Amino acid sequence: MAQEADSARVLKSVEITTRRAEKEVVSTAPIHRYDEEELRRQGVTSVADAVHRLPGVTLRDYGGAGGLKTVSVRGFGAGHTAVIYDGATLSDAQSGQIDLQRYSTDNVGQLSLVVGDNEDIFIPARAAASAASLTIASVAEDWEPMLVAQMRGGSWDYVNPFLKGGIQLSENAYGWVLGEFTHADNDYPFTLRNGTLVTKERRHNTRMNSGHGEVNLTWRPWSRATLKSKVYYYDNSRRLPGPVIYYNDVSNESLRERNAFAQSQLRASLSANVSLMAIAKFNFAYSGYADVNGKYPNGKLDQRYWQREWYGSACALWSPSRPWALDYSVDYSYANLSSNLVSNNRPWRHSLLQSATARYRASRITAMARLLLSVYDNGAHTGDAAKDATRLSPSASVSVQPWREQNLFLRASFKEIFRMPTFNEAYFDHYGSADVLPETTSQYNLGITYSTPAWGCLSAATVTVDGYYNHIKDMIVAVPYNMFVWRITNLGKARIFGIDATLNASVTPARLHTIDLTANYSYQRAQPRTDPTMSDWMKQVAYIPLNSGSLALSWENPWVNVSVNATGVSSRYTTNNNLPDTRIDGYMEFGARLWRLFPIRGHTLEARVDVLNLGNKQYEVVARYPMPGRSWQATLRFTL
Repeated sequence: MAQEADSARVLKSVEITTRRAEKEVVSTAPIHRYDEEELRRQGVTSVADAVHRLPGVTLRDYGGAGGLKTVSVRGFGAGHTAVIYDGATLSDAQSGQIDLQRYSTDNVGQLSLVVGDNEDIFIPARAAASAASLTIASVAEDWEPMLVAQMRGGSWDYVNPFLKGGIQLSENAYGWVLGEFTHADNDYPFTLRNGTLVTKERRHNTRMNSGHGEVNLTWRPWSRATLKSKVYYYDNSRRLPGPVIYYNDVSNESLRERNAFAQSQLRASLSANVSLMAIAKFNFAYSGYADVNGKYPNGKLDQRYWQREWYGSACALWSPSRPWALDYSVDYSYANLSSNLVSNNRPWRHSLLQSATARYRASRITAMARLLLSVYDNGAHTGDAAKDATRLSPSASVSVQPWREQNLFLRASFKEIFRMPTFNEAYFDHYGSADVLPETTSQYNLGITYSTPAWGCLSAATVTVDGYYNHIKDMIVAVPYNMFVWRITNLGKARIFGIDATLNASVTPARLHTIDLTANYSYQRAQPRTDPTMSDWMKQVAYIPLNSGSLALSWENPWVNVSVNATGVSSRYTTNNNLPDTRIDGYMEFGARLWRLFPIRGHTLEARVDVLNLGNKQYEVVARYPMPGRSWQATLRFTL
């Protein structure tokens, strides 16, 4: 009778999470995760900052609060990294790159990077169609009334208010909204060196104003189904300082960006063995670039672009027996691009992706295999269209625990994938080429992971070491056609091999005192391997450092929590030829912060102070775009 009574009861869903280190150990492919608490402990100030601290990641950062920030993994370009926000993949058909500065950590519940494919098979086909995937998940809902009010301010007139509120609308529905605004002048100082002449300068034409808002709804139509919907809007108006050129710091460029999308995701369990997922999304993006300069007709260059995408996905997961799980996913999207340019081709693309995946999970072994079928149909209303493409891409991964009593795992993975040229690469005026072929990539990984048992004051310690080899065929690059016009073409092959190592440790030296250490190191050797007679043969690929790493140390205590971090990369080159005058010096940047939580009548007030670039190190991530020196941020966050 007791069992019958319990079975008639509808309970709220419970989300069970484990420490990031444990998932890194058992995963069949490299995976790195931050949860909300770890982001706070390590003093992460932005999504780009968090990703930059992960092994094997190369960040492109043009400086300042509004500077473009894109990420590439293990030598692949930014277009090979999928960014997934609350279950649906973000897209930019024009450039293929997602700007991470649009997404703040103030509402991030979990951030994870997967290299290749791991054993999480219940995902859309598009999420599996990239060499790596970065997943951003909002803070988990607890279905209670909630209000978060935050104000952050800092150097160079940086102001960032944030507001989030949620309420239970009915027994089966919960809604929440958020809004934030960011203003920054970004006119930070830097030192300009020209031979023996050293001058103090400031960045000019750098002001930015951006806003971001969301409306979210969670509805449970029945006990085993959840529908999550989101409406998102982003608007950024910024001036572009341009590269630093000797004796010429004039810039009159500006960029206006707008992005709006609406998405819904339905997850349902039809039985203990069958689950379904469906996603629908519409995305709109606008970018307007202007340059007031007398060399243009009418004294101004005005370029505007509009892109739209309709996307749908359906996934079915079946577990015929305890160790086996099978997934079939099919995705379809239609994207187009228009502009005010005379050469406006108005290109469009139909994409059909299908994946079939099998996973076997026993007590000491987990294995996964997937086949991804990609079909792309390209067209343009005027001019030549990009080539159509159809490709079958396999991937597989396995994790083995040799000894049951030891938390030691060996893993291996393989993935083949390819990337279609973006609309810019295929159609952009005096730049794109409709004849360019897709990039084909192959990636191999061998790794060992180990987690120690608790011993004394050491509560956890995890070590992962992965060696990898990547191969790129038909690499898409821009080469000069003449002094003024560059063209997109396929140059041939590139080879990347390297090592990623991570360490996570937690020590409790006394009651209410916890010390956490996170460190990683990466070695990347990325070589063009097209033709031995070419000047770039076996040199280092542009902007990829040979060595990089980071370290974060935090101390939580009853008084004031403290954390420090360091991030560094070795020297890089701006071209594949690696000429001495194209070398960018390496750097090591340090940061520190203090924070504390104050309970106030059942509510929480968090006070935090960050000092960035503590040593006031001047460095560049992208050539001629100096990064900010020492700066500060202060944050007050009240949670009701």
